[in-house]
Amino acid sequence: MAIRAYDESYAGTVADNIGTMFEYAAGSGLDPVLYWGMFSASDVARQIERGNPRYLVGYSAAELLNLVINASMERTAPLSPESFFDRPVYYWAGWALARYQNYKGTSFQNINRLLPIERVLSMYDTLHEADITKFFAVADEYIAAHRGETNLKRIRTAAGLSQSQLAEKADVAVRNIQMYEQRRNDINKAQADILARLAKTLGCNIEDLFEE
Repeated sequence: MAIRAYDESYAGTVADNIGTMFEYAAGSGLDPVLYWGMFSASDVARQIERGNPRYLVGYSAAELLNLVINASMERTAPLSPESFFDRPVYYWAGWALARYQNYKGTSFQNINRLLPIERVLSMYDTLHEADITKFFAVADEYIAAHRGETNLKRIRTAAGLSQSQLAEKADVAVRNIQMYEQRRNDINKAQADILARLAKTLGCNIEDLFEE
């Protein structure tokens, strides 16, 4: 399970704010793809990822929008986007990605690299009325399909071991190995003793098993 930077009780408020911010950005005439990339790489995103209360609940959506564009585009005149509303596809995409970021405990930038905002926007028609857990599942599947093999799988295959053989030799549950190779569990956060046994069995360093 990922370690979340802030409590689930904040998740709805944060997601609503980020969704509205993205809707404002699109409504203000900013390129949505460019803007989401700017946001994902911004200090605003970093502060949200770290659970900074001021960024979780202390700023309005319009204020977050201006913090991002002022830092990225060196603007001095703030946008006043309140009149640019009713663009639900962008609201939903921002909302869903905010929920997903908290769920995965990773960065917006990493998510955007693996799950481009264009792809998320294309999911709107089929997923916007579904429970958020459906989006989580689809996002996980997309990332797994486009990310390539994990380091664990690559090294295990090169060593000529099946999952069950590695499990037996390293004294690690085969289910754990499966979950790491499917990226359902984050190997970077695995217990030290599990990592040590896997690395010793595979003849590699623990760091070689970590994912970017």
